[in-house]
Amino acid sequence: MNRSINFKFILIACLIISIGQLSMGLVFPSLPWIAKDFGISLEHAQLLVSAYLLGFGPSQFLYGPISDSLGRKKVLLFGLTIALLGLAAIILWRDSFSGMVAGRFLQGLGTGCCAVLARASVRDKFNGNDLPLALSYVAMVASITPVIAPVLGGFINYHYGWLQVFTSLFGYVLFAALVISFKFKESLHQPSPLPSVPKMARTYLDLLRSRYFLSFASISWLNFSLMITTVSVMPFIMQNRIGMTSDEYAMWAVIPAIGMLMGSAFCNRVRPIIGTKAMLFWTPALHVTAAIWWYFCPLEPLYLMIGQWIMIFGNAIALPCSQTMVMLPYQRQAGAAAAMSGGGQMIASSLVSMALVRLGLDSVDDLSLVLVLFALITTTNIVRGFNAEAPQESHIKPD
Repeated sequence: MNRSINFKFILIACLIISIGQLSMGLVFPSLPWIAKDFGISLEHAQLLVSAYLLGFGPSQFLYGPISDSLGRKKVLLFGLTIALLGLAAIILWRDSFSGMVAGRFLQGLGTGCCAVLARASVRDKFNGNDLPLALSYVAMVASITPVIAPVLGGFINYHYGWLQVFTSLFGYVLFAALVISFKFKESLHQPSPLPSVPKMARTYLDLLRSRYFLSFASISWLNFSLMITTVSVMPFIMQNRIGMTSDEYAMWAVIPAIGMLMGSAFCNRVRPIIGTKAMLFWTPALHVTAAIWWYFCPLEPLYLMIGQWIMIFGNAIALPCSQTMVMLPYQRQAGAAAAMSGGGQMIASSLVSMALVRLGLDSVDDLSLVLVLFALITTTNIVRGFNAEAPQESHIKPD
C-alpha cells in the first residue's frame, strides 16, 4: 500500500458523503415536535422525509453522468447551492408546512450529488490497493452517520428546538461548500461533451446488463438493506420483547456501531494481504455465524448486541470491497457507475426492508433466517462477479 496516500482528499470525500446522511437522519427526532406545532399527524409530518427522498434518490442518476462530462467540483457546488436554497426556504417558510415540504424536496434534489460524487472522485484519484482503502473510509462514514445523526438531531431539538436542526444543517452544508470551493481539487481531468438523455439511459442499461457490475453492486445493495432492516427491527425487539427504554437501547446500540469501525479497520489491514476475493468471503461466513448465535443465544441485550456486532462487522467488510469492485473498471464513467450503485442501493434497501417488515419480520429467529438467506445470495454473487468478464473500459483486473 502506498504510504503517501492523500488522506486530505479522503477526508473531503468523507465530508461530502456525510451531507446526505445528516440531512436525512438529523430531522427524524424532530418530527413529533413539528407535528405538534403544526397540529398534524406524525404520518403527515413524515412528508418531510418522503419529500427529501423524492429529490435525493432520482437526482443521483443525473448527477453521475453529468459529472463525468463537466467535472466533479462544478456539479458538487451546483448541487450544494440547490441544497442551501432548499434549507433557506425551510427556514424562511417555517410557518408553512407545505413550504417546508417544498424546501425539503429542493434540499434532497441538491444533496443527491453527494454520495455519487464522493465515490466517483475517489475513483478518479486512487488506484490499486489505495482504492479500497479510500473507499472503506467513505463507506464507513456513510454507514456510521445514520447512527450518529438521530442522536445529534435529538440533542439539538431538545435544547434548541426543531428550527435549529435545519439552521444547523444550513451551516454544515455551507461549511462543506466552502471547503470544496477552496480545498477540493478537480479529480476529473478529461472533460467530455454533456451526454444526452438517451445516452444516459443507454449507459445505465449497459451497467444493468453487465454481469460483473450487477454481481458486485448486488452485494452492496443487499448488505446495506440488511443493515437498514436490522436497525428498524432491533429497537422493536429490544423495547417490546425485553422492555428496554429507548434511552437504554441507544446506549446498547453503540456496540454494533463499534463493529462498523472495527470491521473497516480489519478490512483495511487484511485485504491487501489476502486479496479482495478472499476478504469478501468473510462476509457470508460472519453472517452465518451471527445467524447461529442469534438463533441459540438467550433473549438478553448483551447477547443480541453481540450478534448484531458480528453482522455489522461483516457488513463493514462487504461494503468497501464490493464498492471497490464496482468502481474499479469504470474510470471514464465513474459518475454513472457510482450513481447506479448508490441509487440502486437506496431503492433496493427501501424495497427489501419494507418487504421483510410486511412479511412479519419481528424476532431474532426471523433475522437469523434472513441472514442465512442473504449469506447464500452474497456467496453466489461473489463467485459470479469474479468469474464474470470485467468491462472493457479498463485493463485493471480484479485481484
